[in-house]
Amino acid sequence: MDIKHLTKGMWVESYHGVGKVIGIDHQHQSVIVEHREDHQLQSIDIVDLIEQPQLHTGCDQYY
Repeated sequence: MDIKHLTKGMWVESYHGVGKVIGIDHQHQSVIVEHREDHQLQSIDIVDLIEQPQLHTGCDQYY
């Protein structure tokens, strides 16, 4: 996944689960994610994110 395509409030999936992006660190190529289940914050490297188009809001198509 390309960090340029991420925005705050976007839902993402990683090996740690699903969460909402609350911060983007371009310098370290990582994002701060609030996990959906327990609301814990975690810094996740961009390479650990899984491309999951169904999580993206504003899309009118189901994949």
